[in-house]
Amino acid sequence: MSGEGTMRAQPLAYAPLQFRLHSGGRNSNHALVACPKCEAPAFIRDSEQLTEKVKHLICHCTNSGCGHVFKMELAFVHTLVAGNLDRPDLDLPVCPRDQVTHILPPPRGANDADQISMFDTG
Repeated sequence: MSGEGTMRAQPLAYAPLQFRLHSGGRNSNHALVACPKCEAPAFIRDSEQLTEKVKHLICHCTNSGCGHVFKMELAFVHTLVAGNLDRPDLDLPVCPRDQVTHILPPPRGANDADQISMFDTG
């Protein structure tokens, strides 16, 4: 028959596995998690919503020498800023007052020598 012969010992298509550590020209390490075995970046392959406050993440380590595939749990802790949507069906705890991150520095005392007065009369 025509067309008979041996196939070459090479893959039909060359498609190396590539991990995108950059997105939009910027470093995207903030979108990755750390592998618990080797601390290399690991990407999230899949996720499963268990409840409205808990999600399981399937993660793959980008270190080919490690190759760890693992499941992580992402859980809601508390609200820092309530936002604009009202969801009374969710029981979302609010951050304790002593743990709220403060944007402004603590107020300075009236006798602060470094403080410039707007109403200096001298």
